[in-house]
Amino acid sequence: VNQILLVPDKSDSERELVAEVWISGGGEVVRLGRFWDPPALDRSKIRLYGNDSFCLVLASKLNLQLVSPPDDLLVRVGSAWANRNIEMRTLAATAGGDFPVFVKPLVPKTFKAATYDSAPTLLQECTGLPGDTPVIVSEVVSLTAESRAFVLDGKVRAFSVYEGSKDAQGGKAFASQFVEQNHLPRTCVIDCAFISGRGWALLEANASWGAGLNGCDAAGAAACIACATTSG
Repeated sequence: VNQILLVPDKSDSERELVAEVWISGGGEVVRLGRFWDPPALDRSKIRLYGNDSFCLVLASKLNLQLVSPPDDLLVRVGSAWANRNIEMRTLAATAGGDFPVFVKPLVPKTFKAATYDSAPTLLQECTGLPGDTPVIVSEVVSLTAESRAFVLDGKVRAFSVYEGSKDAQGGKAFASQFVEQNHLPRTCVIDCAFISGRGWALLEANASWGAGLNGCDAAGAAACIACATTSG
């Protein structure tokens, strides 16, 4: 394949597992510190894997496209898959509503996704953000297990229950069913959770190029990561 995987030079045990698989498959791994000033490489062979700032800056510098799920996927699929009440609101409307609620930003990493007990606590976390900032709000539920699935071409390629204890077979079956019945980008990562008293549910979707393994098989994840960057 001879693809070049660019990763941060900061040590990370999970990322090293992906790097080992990549090299064993005939690819090259380049560890970058000064990622804002990348070396001259064949951009058609470059694939990215790392944190958001690392990948987004490199994609911009090298004119690459990153394959990512839509930010509002959780709202689009609705309560049937989320297994809880969930909706899109503005920050101002959320602050004026009932608490406690779980709030996460529509644009990832804008503020901390968490359960907020009061409007002042939420607004303090969101200091500087305008009232019309879109957020995803859901009812507070009890999670007894969380899982991760790396997805490629409509199939789960790697799966792990990374937190709590629950039947992994049931979790993988739910993730596979979700992937088969919903329109997703070519590759992404699907996190599901077991909600106490309700069953498995979609927790969130992430990009393969930025997701940690969380116990998933590195080879399956690497196959997804290889398709998460395109040169257009």
